[in-house]
Amino acid sequence: EFAIIQFTLGNGREAAIALALRIIDAIAEPFELDGQLANIGTSVGIALCPEHGRLPADLMRNADLALYAATEKFLAQYLDGRYQEGMTPEVAARLKEITVDPKSVTLAKKIDAQSVGVPKPVAELKPGVLKFKMAIQMGAQTMNMEMTTEIKEDGDLWMITEKVATPMGDMVDTTWNEKGSLLFSKRKIQQGPSKIDLAYADKKVTGKMVMNGQEHPVTADLGGPMFAEGAGAGQVVALLPLEAGYKTVVRNMEQQRSKEQLMQLEVTGSETVKVPAGEFETWKVEMTPADGGAGKATLWIGKSNRRMVKLSAVIPEMGGAKMTMELE
Repeated sequence: EFAIIQFTLGNGREAAIALALRIIDAIAEPFELDGQLANIGTSVGIALCPEHGRLPADLMRNADLALYAATEKFLAQYLDGRYQEGMTPEVAARLKEITVDPKSVTLAKKIDAQSVGVPKPVAELKPGVLKFKMAIQMGAQTMNMEMTTEIKEDGDLWMITEKVATPMGDMVDTTWNEKGSLLFSKRKIQQGPSKIDLAYADKKVTGKMVMNGQEHPVTADLGGPMFAEGAGAGQVVALLPLEAGYKTVVRNMEQQRSKEQLMQLEVTGSETVKVPAGEFETWKVEMTPADGGAGKATLWIGKSNRRMVKLSAVIPEMGGAKMTMELE
């Protein structure tokens, strides 16, 4: 057995079932064993917080209950095993409450990566320096920081540099985008001795990663060019033809797994927001992984200045920590 903790915003039930189905499909893949083709199956029990408990012990108990009952019922149905119909009313009621038939869940339609095009900006970036008040909340702890975004020209490219002062040293993320199309060209990230260098060409990202004094190659095959990836991604999104109901899909890269990640982008409304820089009429833009995974971000884009003035995002790599940014 193994357990997975999944952090998500929105419909946690659908996200959990989507993850469970991906796990079941992955484990069901045939494999070679002593020269023979073999395959196995698995059962998954799901418990949601806070519906099924807030404490880890409660969540594990409810997930185990769903898992064991489903496994036992399967064995009884197909292998003439025993199934405890005589469980206590409390346990039976709880099992019924937390049992979900995957067929009853409508999952987001899978997007064909090869069909994803490139959105067309309606404006160009402008040189300048933006300052943001930044906070990362992890449970009851909050870490306050300042971030500076500098945009400047570098030949045929726009060079966007984000610098954040952290307790572990300054983190500098620099991304180069093509002028006009604003497509991703290359990226460099550095924090102390750790470095990441990436470049895009011919539907492939290549580069290297230096961690703990060791260098590792990075390579990822993509279905096409990346958009709104890396430093200044929010400022790039701000230059799309945003309006009520606007939707598109952009291609990013999941850094930890060096894998293509499709992100759905949608204007979900119009809001007046107040940040240290003032009050702005904005478009509210949601960015979510197309595969239903964690990593949702909400951007508020100023209608008049075409700038991202506020951001709220979940960081899966930090255990589901919440990051907020506000323009100063």
